[in-house]
Amino acid sequence: MIICVASIRMRGKLDGSRSYVVRWRAPETRTQQGITFASEVEAATLKRLLDANGQSFQIAQDALLDARRDVPSVGEVVQEHIDLLVRPWVGTVRTYQTMLDLHIVPVLGSIAVDRLHIRHLTQWISFMQAKGRSPKTIANVHGLIYAAMETVVRLKYRTDNPCKGVRLPSVDRAEDEARFLTHAEFGLILEEMSQGY
Repeated sequence: MIICVASIRMRGKLDGSRSYVVRWRAPETRTQQGITFASEVEAATLKRLLDANGQSFQIAQDALLDARRDVPSVGEVVQEHIDLLVRPWVGTVRTYQTMLDLHIVPVLGSIAVDRLHIRHLTQWISFMQAKGRSPKTIANVHGLIYAAMETVVRLKYRTDNPCKGVRLPSVDRAEDEARFLTHAEFGLILEEMSQGY
């Protein structure tokens, strides 16, 4: 699997000034996108946010706006939820910490918790699928986010849980489907059963 990263290209103008073009591939449309900045610092900031948020411009833009507010981020509140666990099972904290570091922070971590929306969660699911994560892994990590958002509601960072109603990929597998016996198969079982049954 190839992980895409944004790039910055400097362009010289006829008047001797420079501009900086940030290019990335939008995960939603798979199309090349680009924005030109007069400042290298602004271009580098956008590149860093795009790379940290699965190349989603919407999430990167939200993260940039959220950095200016005094509201905890999704990454911070999931960490707080993990820290508030009372007597967790052995390995639970380590598993949750791994989920946070590998699957939550790269895409959702920098979003202010009061701005987390179903759009972000849907983009996160798409990002996880693009990375080849199984429906079961996605469901497990979503379960951690869901539980953390319940803690967020109790701590009054927001009034609702944005994870409610989010549709997850199906975890059903073909071998999990019900299979009925044929008359012949049932007859064989019946022949081998004792009279008491």
